[in-house]
Amino acid sequence: MKIIIGLGNPGPRYVFTKHNVGFLVVDRYYELNKNNFKKIEKRTFEGYSNENIMLIKPLTYMNLSGKVLYELKNYFTNPEDIIVIYDDVALNLGKIRIRQNGSAGGHNGLKSIISVLQSTEFPRIRIGIGPKPEHINLADYVLSEFSNEEFYKINKVIDKTIPVIDLLIENKISEAMNKFNNKDLSGDE
Repeated sequence: MKIIIGLGNPGPRYVFTKHNVGFLVVDRYYELNKNNFKKIEKRTFEGYSNENIMLIKPLTYMNLSGKVLYELKNYFTNPEDIIVIYDDVALNLGKIRIRQNGSAGGHNGLKSIISVLQSTEFPRIRIGIGPKPEHINLADYVLSEFSNEEFYKINKVIDKTIPVIDLLIENKISEAMNKFNNKDLSGDE
């Protein structure tokens, strides 16, 4: 079983904020494949599943995202079965970075996942939402909504992230990294 966890915050106030890119990707993946999935709701998450894949949106708020893993522990045997999708202010809007493992890089949601898993050995997709303007603090920036122009771009990025997820599900991380890392995905190509 592959578990795709999109990080974000629950509730209508956060739906289209920069910090909720992970949720938006999970929702888009479901929309494109909905005939194959059924809805699931638990205490700490909601999402969709089929016999091979779980699409998860934690309901624990970003900084406690790892708590979702306690309810998911019977569905995976090792951390490599988990794919985490989250926002990154260090990447420009339009870019994604796929990594096989690594540190949290200052992202509190990822820190929580690593803390509960006790491992950094899981694939992740970082979606650029930056750069953060100097005149605004980080929390205000990530909890702000996308402008119309940014939302247009992020939707293109989300669409182009779907095949990345498919490659990671097939354990083709090197192919995904070669094909998508450091490319601007916000264009029409």
